[in-house]
Amino acid sequence: MKLGIGSFAYRWSVGRPYYRPENPMTVDRLIDRCVAHNVKAVLLCNNYSLHEFADEDLRVIRSRLDKEGITVETGSRGTDFDYFKRMLEVSKILGAKILRIGWDMDRNTDREGLQRQVKNGIDTISALMPTAHEYGVSIGIENGKLNDIYEVKEIIEGVNDPMFGCVLDTCNSTCFLTKTEEAVRVLAPYAKSVHFKDYIVKLDPRGDIIYGVPLGKGIVDFKKMKEILEENHYEGNVFLELYIDRLDDHAETVRFEEECVRQSVAFAHEELNLF
Repeated sequence: MKLGIGSFAYRWSVGRPYYRPENPMTVDRLIDRCVAHNVKAVLLCNNYSLHEFADEDLRVIRSRLDKEGITVETGSRGTDFDYFKRMLEVSKILGAKILRIGWDMDRNTDREGLQRQVKNGIDTISALMPTAHEYGVSIGIENGKLNDIYEVKEIIEGVNDPMFGCVLDTCNSTCFLTKTEEAVRVLAPYAKSVHFKDYIVKLDPRGDIIYGVPLGKGIVDFKKMKEILEENHYEGNVFLELYIDRLDDHAETVRFEEECVRQSVAFAHEELNLF
């Protein structure tokens, strides 16, 4: 397994649709952070609108990645076939061998409505697989906040293609009150890529609230998670992500984010032997 940094480790520095900093972290600056932390893999996820990048700009990014000896993976989110197909093209240009799909499901429906969305996931991704094979890009569906691990498993088994599997996240499934170990045990056999992020749960008058923290500061037993992955012969990338809160001041948030990355990388090196 190789340690990487995902662009969602810098969700506030890069920005999101609901939060746009004045001077967002560019892809080039994210690569700078990987170099500074001596990390040799990067995940360019959907907080970058890679599908809107010109092909020439993507080739410039690939040249920089090749120069630094950094492996790249890509991330997408939604349900639109044409968008996903473009992201496969983006992945090919960048030299990425894995495209992550966050398959968005509308939870405000009944069981039949959820099953229709699962079937749509199977049909949409199945239609993408010939292009994935042509480009040599595997696809992984992430266990996210809008799909549970058993829906993910059903889509994977429904597509039934060796180049399609799971992008396994250690935090997201807590939204369904699914224990991290259960999520990892169920999905590890299908893992194409892995996201490590840690969290704590605090009591609140409105109910329990999930707070992101640096790796090793929360409740996830990452040594156990790594052991389960090894039992399933996983040898891919493990990307650091963070789910920390934004602070009142952006400059302070950026400093805090970088410190959380530093602590997390140190934990991965020293406690998990991930480099």
